[in-house]
Amino acid sequence: MGERLAAGLRVRIFVILVLVLLPILGLVYIIVQQEERTLAQVALVQVQNLIDHLITDYTDGVEDTRRLLGSIARLPEIRAAGPGCRSVLAWYRDAYPTYLNLGVIDRQGFLVCSALPTVGRVNLGDRLYFRQVIATHQFAVGEYQIGRITQKATVNFGYPLFDSAGDVRAVLFAAFDLGALSRVTSGPVLPRGAVMTLVDREGVVLTRYPDPERWTGRRLPEAMVLDAIQSQRQSVIETQGPDGVRRLYRVASLRDLPGAGMLYASAGIPSISAAAQRYELLMRGVAGLTLLGLVAAWLAFGLLFVKPVEALVSAARRVGQGELSARSGVAYRTGELGQLAQAFDGMAEELQHREVERNASEQQILDQLQTLTALYAGARQLTLSLDPDDLARRIVRIFVEVLGGKAAWIGRVLPGGRMKRLADYPADAGLLEEVTARVAARWSESTAQEQGPSMHAIQSGFPAIVSDIAGDPALASWRDLLLRYGIASLASFPLTSRDETFGVLAVLSDNPAFFSAHRVELFSAFANQAAAALENARLHGETTDRLDQLESLSKIDLAISSSLDLKITLDVILDQVTARLRVDAADILLLRPPTRMLEYAAGRGFRETRMSGTRLRLGDQYAGRVASERRTLLIPDLRETQAISPQDAAPEHFLTYLVAREQFVSYAAAPLIAKGQVLGVLEVYHRTALDPEPTWIAFLEAVAGQAAIAVDNLTLFDNLQRSNRDLARAYDTTLEGLSRAMDLRDKETEGHTQRVTDLSVRLARAMGMREDQVVHLRRGALLHDIGKMGLSDAILFKPDVLTADEGTRMRRHPEHARDLLQPIEYLRPALAIPYAHHEKWDGSGYPQGLRGDQIPLEARIFAIVDVWDALTSDRPYRPAWSKEKALTYIREQSGKHFDPRATEEFVKMMGTEISASSD
Repeated sequence: MGERLAAGLRVRIFVILVLVLLPILGLVYIIVQQEERTLAQVALVQVQNLIDHLITDYTDGVEDTRRLLGSIARLPEIRAAGPGCRSVLAWYRDAYPTYLNLGVIDRQGFLVCSALPTVGRVNLGDRLYFRQVIATHQFAVGEYQIGRITQKATVNFGYPLFDSAGDVRAVLFAAFDLGALSRVTSGPVLPRGAVMTLVDREGVVLTRYPDPERWTGRRLPEAMVLDAIQSQRQSVIETQGPDGVRRLYRVASLRDLPGAGMLYASAGIPSISAAAQRYELLMRGVAGLTLLGLVAAWLAFGLLFVKPVEALVSAARRVGQGELSARSGVAYRTGELGQLAQAFDGMAEELQHREVERNASEQQILDQLQTLTALYAGARQLTLSLDPDDLARRIVRIFVEVLGGKAAWIGRVLPGGRMKRLADYPADAGLLEEVTARVAARWSESTAQEQGPSMHAIQSGFPAIVSDIAGDPALASWRDLLLRYGIASLASFPLTSRDETFGVLAVLSDNPAFFSAHRVELFSAFANQAAAALENARLHGETTDRLDQLESLSKIDLAISSSLDLKITLDVILDQVTARLRVDAADILLLRPPTRMLEYAAGRGFRETRMSGTRLRLGDQYAGRVASERRTLLIPDLRETQAISPQDAAPEHFLTYLVAREQFVSYAAAPLIAKGQVLGVLEVYHRTALDPEPTWIAFLEAVAGQAAIAVDNLTLFDNLQRSNRDLARAYDTTLEGLSRAMDLRDKETEGHTQRVTDLSVRLARAMGMREDQVVHLRRGALLHDIGKMGLSDAILFKPDVLTADEGTRMRRHPEHARDLLQPIEYLRPALAIPYAHHEKWDGSGYPQGLRGDQIPLEARIFAIVDVWDALTSDRPYRPAWSKEKALTYIREQSGKHFDPRATEEFVKMMGTEISASSD
């Protein structure tokens, strides 16, 4: 009876449940269909998000490229397109791997400089970006293409290089790797199993994630997707990929983006994802159906099932409301309800366990997502600057404002173990001032407790984490300070480049649990990125400084080689020193050998004129010490420096003047040494504290060396010039003595040589002859009759008319002069007058019979003066002519004996003198 009752009960329960569940199943089916449509829309949104992300990355890449090319275009190596161009472009290509190549194209389209090596001449004049830059004079984006050098799919960008007139003389280009888009989108933005492809109009794959190397250059494997691209349909396609996975695909054209041309992007996510969600919905519907069935059974079977079913329903309702700890409370008997209660309670317990795990996983994922988002934003910030100080400020600001720390500071280890603080944040935090002030100046000499976690991180190369400030014995000397500012935990991360730790990044938090294992791992990764960015910025800045210093040294070299004025050279040196060393003032003191005193020679940047009167003995004050000890001196803070001697403390003393009147804080000086001799001192002053790098000191010493060379060279030149003047004066004195000796030989012509010499010089200057030519004319005039020394006295002093033979010999005295003076290099430029002053304008003179302008100008000038002096001087055979009569004769011989232009100038000059003497 019991078994029949149980069997009948089961049958009736089954029939009732079937009748109850049929309409519910229909309702569930309708709900599932509606949910499927919703999920399809969600899938479309996911696919569209993938495409939007690709478009965003592409747009960001265009803007980043424009900024990068703008920075590169300002470099002198790029503008000159010289030998250093390729190495600079190669460096940028290595630093920015998303660019396959960078180069410079001249206006004719030929590639003149490339980061990658080329074979033969490459002409890129047909490229769209090149033509656009030439036409618009602006940054341009080209079409996609397969690079002729890289042989990879790229989008090229062009940037104009202008000449001094503002015209485009060349185009700087960058080839952006389309494959980089697949690497960018391969991160957390893609769902598991998703596929992202970039293709052209013909369906050739330009890049694809995953397996870009396998698919690039091949046709798109999804035929239905390719058909949608070629027909330009914007529908959703579900098809099977080459890996056998069915996916939902969507296609979008990128032709409206700059430089994208006819590009298409397709994105797909596995269909199984949506099916899994539908299955989950179905299970939820079945669970609801089961619950409704239980309620129906409770209504159908009354009191037989009321109590256990009510308990189950109540428990199920509480579970449905989220109270997963609810249980049925029904005893686990052998009947169906007992088994059901046991199964339900087991299910609730499992759901509760899964909920706990899910919440923990969601929180972990949320934390990771927030941290990754922050790190991504921080990483982008690291690419925005190449200034080390600005970059350091960005890094500490990111750790506080983005990553949640309370305070952060960053420092660099200098040679000798000193620590230089680069940046801290917040800037007004008194904590950071006190913490960094207590960092030992030379950590290698401090104890382990004084060093703290920052030094531990530097020495070990691993992060140093302190989660319990109050209880950590290693922080005994720091505890009170940190607790006073509410710091509960801290971490120090080493900054490492090429296996060398060069600094430390310290982060402080008011949360004891802030530095979890996951955060430490991510912070360490970001610290590594920050270290690389800082080191790149430092190297970039160092390279820029070195180039600036080389440019300064080049300008100094140019000044030394192009000017013989010491003051001009020293002014150039001081201009370069103040500009490159970024100091407020500088001067140069030169050592005067006779007095052994250092005297002011030139200066820049002083407010008062006292420095210009500086005279120091060797060993006095700072400059005297530098000169006597022959070594560079650096005083970071003059206010903390003891006086050199008791007299230095006097109010009017030099040290007091530097600090009180000029308000200088820092001082440095280097000796000027050339060929082992101290020639002076180069001093620099600054009105704020200096903490220079070794390269700063090296440049100061290099400039001091250049200044020493300049002083030494100009001193040698002055000495040589003085010797030349003395030698020339000795020559001229000798020539004058020789000319007087020749005049003494003939009493009748005594004084003739000096008179004609002086008058010839006057006439030459009146005709505009250069002074260097006048010097040789004067010497030639003094020696005009030197050839007569080759004649016998019988001919030279014969009172009667010379015979024909004697006349011939007399006419040969210019040739004697030539033979005598030609071998003497010093007198060779003066040979024109002794050899040619007897030539005549009409060609009737001797010894060569020269005519007109064939006669040297010096000889033409002297011929007039020689005749004038002969006519106006007494001779044994006639008295002297009057000046008027002689001037008339000179005028008559113009164009015959004399040069007309020289005659005109002589007549004008002598006429003025005659008129003046008459008055």
